[in-house]
Amino acid sequence: MDLIDVPLVKAALPAGIREPNSAGRVPVGDIEMYYEIHGQGEPLLLIMGLGGHSLDWGWIVPQKLADWYEVILFDNRGAGRSDQPAGPFAIEQMARDTVGLMDILGIDRAHVFGGSMGGMIALQMAMEYPKRVDKLVLGATTAGGKSRTFPPPEIQKYFYPRPDLSAHDYLLWTGAVCYPQEFIDAHPDTVEKKIQANLAYPCTIVAYMAQLEAFTKFDVDQRLNTIRAPTMVLIGTRDVLIPLPNSIRIAHVIPGAQIREIEGAGHIFWISHPEETLSILTDFLG
Repeated sequence: MDLIDVPLVKAALPAGIREPNSAGRVPVGDIEMYYEIHGQGEPLLLIMGLGGHSLDWGWIVPQKLADWYEVILFDNRGAGRSDQPAGPFAIEQMARDTVGLMDILGIDRAHVFGGSMGGMIALQMAMEYPKRVDKLVLGATTAGGKSRTFPPPEIQKYFYPRPDLSAHDYLLWTGAVCYPQEFIDAHPDTVEKKIQANLAYPCTIVAYMAQLEAFTKFDVDQRLNTIRAPTMVLIGTRDVLIPLPNSIRIAHVIPGAQIREIEGAGHIFWISHPEETLSILTDFLG
């Protein structure tokens, strides 16, 4: 999550992140959205989560996926280099944004990998726009509703702003629920590199809170059995932000869905365990 109430500024790409084949801002509905395209092959959309933007996928997973697929990264409304209106937002709206971006880019159908809130957007896409979704990967997410398992209050507090902290220190603080502590202790350089990626294009507090409201209100739990896309549910066994019962329910209810665990990984497993993430993704997507 990245959270700071300052205007957007142009920042240098963090080390290890290559320049895209193409990138820019395009009009989608009532906003302009930022996107990047990397590589060639079958289209693969990566949909980022709460408060995040395209750089939050890190410097390994998108780059290596681009060796096999045409990887499309983009910033949701309210984040990164896309417009950051005051809201309110809804997950249905962000799914519509995503399909609108596909239309602009001339992409009829794509594999979709959504992480955390991005998984909610991916679920909504698979229900509302089934012809646009090829294979579906749902990472560390929930379908919401009455069956949703919330983290305990001491974990939920990490979703909310800390005005007493600087932007950097806020992100460092939230690391406690993004990674297991032993990973933080063993890889402080990776944690810091991810923070710097966050800070490159921060979102405003107002936009972040609009996303958080959409995240909190999301509910497609009773419609999971309508999804027909081949589905992989991907989780870290140490995820405390979105507890594992949420993913287990999704995998149980979506017809034919598979579930894979990354042992010892926390919520943002694509940063802490990129090679395991890549192996599962490429095996499933083909």
